[in-house]
Amino acid sequence: MGYATVQRVPRIHDYAQALRIHDTIKPLRGRSPEIKPLGDRRDADTYHIRMNGEAVELVLYKTPVITFMPDGEVVLFVDSYNTVATHQFIQQVLGVSVWGVRRTTVLTINNSKYTLAAKDKLRLRKDVSGNWQVLNPAQQWTWRLDRKAVTNVRAQYGEFYKYLKGFVNLRTESMKATNWRDDEKDCIRVQQSEFKSVFGSMTSVRSYAYMDKRGKQHINYSNVKPEQYAASSNAFDCLIRPDQPEEDKHTNFYKAALLLVAKLESDAMDIRTDDITVVSKNIVPLLDDVLFMIHAHQVLIRKALPQGKVSSGIYEHWMLEW
Repeated sequence: MGYATVQRVPRIHDYAQALRIHDTIKPLRGRSPEIKPLGDRRDADTYHIRMNGEAVELVLYKTPVITFMPDGEVVLFVDSYNTVATHQFIQQVLGVSVWGVRRTTVLTINNSKYTLAAKDKLRLRKDVSGNWQVLNPAQQWTWRLDRKAVTNVRAQYGEFYKYLKGFVNLRTESMKATNWRDDEKDCIRVQQSEFKSVFGSMTSVRSYAYMDKRGKQHINYSNVKPEQYAASSNAFDCLIRPDQPEEDKHTNFYKAALLLVAKLESDAMDIRTDDITVVSKNIVPLLDDVLFMIHAHQVLIRKALPQGKVSSGIYEHWMLEW
């Protein structure tokens, strides 16, 4: 099943057409209960059409994704299946743009965006001009940084921010960031031997790999578990806290700076080459991300969006709790 098969599903404009299609399609022989294919008959187990009382249901696998009601309403229901197949099915039948964002189905109708999540139902009706209108749009929200809270968090870790900026300035050189580009950039290069001399082994470095993976995220296609994020982020936080013993600060700050370099080079912090090179200007912003994730409930505030808008903010996945 895929794009080629869904193209054989008809575009349906209203209840009358849906009912006519149902009544004219012959059911498959020898199938009980009766099944009427929608599109190619060989795809009947993927797409079919059935009656539910007077309502006409268009079914994808076992889910009545699109229901045409006698009063002209059309009800959309994805049953938590925020999949490409579901989106292609709705798009083919109704002629609207559909895609997925963070486990939510998004539809563009009349240049406005509407969402359909989990077990929700979205109700549509055509106006006198024949354009789809949404009858029950859901309020959309987004997460934004609270500038005052951000300033407070940066001030709390001000001593390490100052150290890190000095580290970056001291070690930055103009060099090629990659082997496949000739232009030079301000970069920092660190030998693998330096990591080993500080951490003892690269395994110790890799233990911090989850420190920027709050919420529903993954590394190398493996989902990050909440305990993995907690262990990595807490361990990193201990290295940069201002209330640690003074005699430990320089060593721990140095470790934290190297860890940020390793994280920029490899998401899994799996350093296997003799040396790595990262762009200097990206190091401090990475620290921001790590700290803002640790203090997400402090620095992020929820904002209502205007009707017809859907959040595309970078902070949404941080707040998708496990």
